[in-house]
Amino acid sequence: MSGYADEKAVCIQESDIVGWHNMYWPGGQMKVCFRPGGNFFCADQQAASTWRIVDGEILLDWQHYGRFVLSASEGKNLKGYALHQDDEKKWRKTLYFGALTPVEKLLLGDGEGTEWEFKSPEGTVSIEFRGDGENHFVCPTKRGEGHWSINKKGKTVIIDWGKHGKYELDVDVKKKTLDGYHIREGVEDPDEDKDAREAVFKRNLVKPEAIAPEEDGDDDGENGHGHSHGVGHGEGHDHGGGIVSLGCLSIVSEKFMVDRENQVDKNFETTFGFERLGPGDSTGFTAWVQDGKGQRISEPVKGDRHGNHIHFTVMPAASNAQTFAISCGDQVSAISVHAGAAPTSGGIMSPIEDADGKLAGFIELKLHDDAGDLELWLCKDGAMSDPLDFPADTDITVTFATHDDKSVQLNVRNNEENEDEDGNPTMRDGKTNYFIFPGESGQDPSWLEDSKFRSTTIVKFTVESKTYTTPPFVLVPHT
Repeated sequence: MSGYADEKAVCIQESDIVGWHNMYWPGGQMKVCFRPGGNFFCADQQAASTWRIVDGEILLDWQHYGRFVLSASEGKNLKGYALHQDDEKKWRKTLYFGALTPVEKLLLGDGEGTEWEFKSPEGTVSIEFRGDGENHFVCPTKRGEGHWSINKKGKTVIIDWGKHGKYELDVDVKKKTLDGYHIREGVEDPDEDKDAREAVFKRNLVKPEAIAPEEDGDDDGENGHGHSHGVGHGEGHDHGGGIVSLGCLSIVSEKFMVDRENQVDKNFETTFGFERLGPGDSTGFTAWVQDGKGQRISEPVKGDRHGNHIHFTVMPAASNAQTFAISCGDQVSAISVHAGAAPTSGGIMSPIEDADGKLAGFIELKLHDDAGDLELWLCKDGAMSDPLDFPADTDITVTFATHDDKSVQLNVRNNEENEDEDGNPTMRDGKTNYFIFPGESGQDPSWLEDSKFRSTTIVKFTVESKTYTTPPFVLVPHT
């Protein structure tokens, strides 16, 4: 199937995989952990990662770090490949390093994590050590970003509870207790009365609730897809992750923007965003993906509503998905998934159309939340490998519909090399595919400096009496 894996291990079990591995790729190696219950962890590249066994193969979804197909090779070692990588960079292999430690087994439970009674001078609260790929630490009654780790000696759990403080607790595996202190900056000797903390094991977690947002707002509720970014193990982007706007479709006399997060790969989940554009109040939508003949290749799913948009998470049973289909009542509408298209510079991708509505290429628009500046690339292909060049004097207008139709102009950085932020020249015979804002234009970018910025956006420009426009899409920043 892949050319990278040996014969499939037909009877492979979770117990054959669980534990610590050294993972190797063309750029180096790192220590990773296949946790029980299907969670995957890497301290150096943390993400909400999962793994599972399908038809004798291990399918690893490392979110923005890539997707991988692995098979057992020589005992507990693994061998396979990364999806959406160049052939010479796609191989992957692991060497089994060792089993989970007793402390890890206690904290992880059956895989989802464990619940404890946490005692302090202020009282007792319930806390959770989550077994996910980001080691979340959760308290249902005290919201706040928290994470846990184990120290190098392997006998102390360190809790970084954000605004609620930092704690170090020794683990007694036999008694299933924790005992330690609140670590205060600048205080060398903890106060026995004020700083002492202890916890007692309650139970293993089973299907824990979604992590509650910070008290000052829900980023996902505002931004739709979480817009995370990463690179594939030092080798550059894996060309599989990121958000791709698919365009707009109409159904039940209403219009909707559609995007997807990640590629549409066989036996991997892909989430589609679906957001109404204009008035309407229809409900009861169901979605799936189809092949080129219009045949379903995933089970129909109901949506998960987040504010004014809906998420549909589908899992194709084949590798030839071509369209995303949605139904409401007896009506069905479909739109291309733009198979293979993915942003490569950490921005949001969108198709761009000519005046006749025909696909002319793809743009990638990247908003830096710390400075409010924009970068835009144009390419003929969804892999962003074939530049779509236009004259250097082209003015590109980006309009933000949900910000009173406020617009900015993108232009070249200069007329000589027009370097990108990495210093790479993009000028070719007086033409380029790279434009920026504000550059030297004097336009004010401050109103775009916001990690929670979100807007329906349109990119438009005219060259030689030909107009090019993107369908409306949602722009959120690269953070």
